[in-house]
Amino acid sequence: MKSSYFKSITFRFSVALLVIITVAELVAGAIWFYASKLDKEETAKDTLTSLSSSITDTFSYFQSLPINYRHLILNQLREAGGTRFFISINNTLLDIENLDSLTFAPWLSDFTEVALKETLPHHSNIQVSITRREDIKLFNSGVKLTELPVIWSKYGLSLSELDLPIVVVQIEMAKGEWFYIASVIPLSFSALTTQFIDHRQLLFLAITTVLLMICTTLLLQREFRPIKALAKSATLMGSTFHITELKEEGSNETQAAIHAFNKMNRRIQAYMADRDMLFSAISHDLKTPLACLKFRTEMLDDENAKLRFEKLLNEMDTMLHGALRCMKDTDTHEMPIEVDLKQLLLDCAEDYNHEIVQVEIQAQSSVHYLVKPVTLKRCITNIIDNGVRYGDHVVVDIDTESTPESVLIVIRDYGDGLTQQQIEKAFEPYYRAGRKDQAGSGLGLTISRSIARSQGGDLRIRNHHECGLEVQIALPRKI
Repeated sequence: MKSSYFKSITFRFSVALLVIITVAELVAGAIWFYASKLDKEETAKDTLTSLSSSITDTFSYFQSLPINYRHLILNQLREAGGTRFFISINNTLLDIENLDSLTFAPWLSDFTEVALKETLPHHSNIQVSITRREDIKLFNSGVKLTELPVIWSKYGLSLSELDLPIVVVQIEMAKGEWFYIASVIPLSFSALTTQFIDHRQLLFLAITTVLLMICTTLLLQREFRPIKALAKSATLMGSTFHITELKEEGSNETQAAIHAFNKMNRRIQAYMADRDMLFSAISHDLKTPLACLKFRTEMLDDENAKLRFEKLLNEMDTMLHGALRCMKDTDTHEMPIEVDLKQLLLDCAEDYNHEIVQVEIQAQSSVHYLVKPVTLKRCITNIIDNGVRYGDHVVVDIDTESTPESVLIVIRDYGDGLTQQQIEKAFEPYYRAGRKDQAGSGLGLTISRSIARSQGGDLRIRNHHECGLEVQIALPRKI
């Protein structure tokens, strides 16, 4: 059941649609990611360029002050609080690492450093770092901002209540004197990093894909329902010619196919009715003249002529009965039902095992199958009858494992078998591979194969590798 679903057009179309949606989302995500990355890079460059200009102006201002006034200005700035900057003059360079988690942090630091060196050509020893507010180090001791007095720690480097990245610039003013300035970058942390698809986008895409797949699957099942009904009716037509007309629904193409099928169905039913009427008429019209000819033959005086006429009339009568029997056996109006194949074989063998066992059933377990039981019994009985007539002993078995598509009923006799030429002609009507003086019309295999094919299967014959003939009736697992 699962294997058939995986092969269905609904499953294949859904998988193909899922692949297309996934590829489309990945391509759209890549385009969006590239465009977003370029936009973020431009924004970050403009922001850091503006900050670099402010830092340059601030550095130039402090450098222009007399040394004794620098610390006085610094104290006034700290006591004011509420600034985006923190400025100090240290004796040493503080080791502040960049945030590795931010995609833009390394190249933004280099970009800012290059911009500062261009505006401050006489100060080549510049270090730029991008870090968090709680990770920056201050003064010569490298103290954290949270360890400073409340007015400094609470209002220093502030920009409302936002938690934003901090850029720290250290410029060597003179030997043993480093100008330290930290400034808030007015960009969020997400603006300084890129991620192809974050968890929120992934969740959105997953929900969208699932909803789209569900809607598509329901739509496909609705559209394919008339096609499934058409396929089922076409399959049943192989076993019965009386099919109820299908409702013309679905797309225009599907309606056209159903309309053509219904039209074909009506033509076949009309043809079958005409054929039944024709053979009934033939049977009725030929029996009367045959009976008259046989009666007149009995009145002939010439014994040799009488025997010749009787032989010809008997052959003609046999051919007529054979043709009518062929029609009757292959054109039944029986409805398929589920039967036990093993029990059906036992019923077929019962007529041959009254005095001695001529037919042996080797099927070990019951196999339930949907067939026309009376019609299939005729098919099997014809083959068993040939096997008993030409091979004395017949063995019948059921093979359910050799082929995944079919259930095989294997019938083997122990006769002389057939030549390759006889096997090729065995299914021709009225062909008899045995002795001409034996009873029979030569229609047994023809009828049996027609019945097997009407059930959706087939019938094959071959010589057994030991001796005798082996007949295989293949019945499809799916009706």
